[in-house]
Amino acid sequence: MSLIDPPQIPSIRALASKPDYAAQALAAIVRVPLAPDPPQLLDRLMNATAALGATASVFTAAIPEEGPEPSSFSLFACHPGFAQTQNSQGPMTRHPWFRFARTHSTPGTHHQMPCHHDTDMASLDLAREYGFRSCLVIPTASSVGWVEMLCLGSQQADDFEGPESRLVRTLSRSLAAELHDWLTNYLQRRLRANARLHDKDLDLLALEWQGLGTKEISLRTGMSSASVDSRFQRINTRLQCSNRKASARRAAAYGLLESA
Repeated sequence: MSLIDPPQIPSIRALASKPDYAAQALAAIVRVPLAPDPPQLLDRLMNATAALGATASVFTAAIPEEGPEPSSFSLFACHPGFAQTQNSQGPMTRHPWFRFARTHSTPGTHHQMPCHHDTDMASLDLAREYGFRSCLVIPTASSVGWVEMLCLGSQQADDFEGPESRLVRTLSRSLAAELHDWLTNYLQRRLRANARLHDKDLDLLALEWQGLGTKEISLRTGMSSASVDSRFQRINTRLQCSNRKASARRAAAYGLLESA
């Protein structure tokens, strides 16, 4: 029995068969990238989730950095009890949904979720109690090595199956892409602001990322070798990295060097 007793709502399959379903879902999805901050993003994700006919959703991104665990960002557009209980069991990056997203490029339903340990089954059982009786996991590809996942849930069994599922999957992938774009821009702006990175700093980090040494960077930029080393020291301090290679790796992980 579910921990939540939601009102009876139409199935996603029933909603997807209506002629205005796609238009209403898209109207909610296109508002996602306009969110000014994470709380507003969560609100818009909740609206888009409802427009798609789902009862719950979770979006998680993992950004590879130094250390055993990647940095992660999650939004829980669902019952708050799920977020609290799930976080007490471990990060979403260890969830079977996220494991699926790591190894797949196309969406999959709960029937395809891997269960290698007892903890995997416990995680899926917990999700079922909080609005994910059936689910659709949408992986999102990233050019900078991030792993991202949007999971939509329904209280009804096998609600992401059938001929209507193609439309639901297409719209869900659009939502996942908008979430990716928002998060990329948000984290890049925040890192640049917190580390006070200027365009010239990014140019130096891009050259370091290409494997150039101090002398080569000096020739490329017209800076003296001493100035190059001094500037990297300041960059390392602001990025909280031990050396310039780690600084370049962090900037690249956040996509800051793609256009540098």
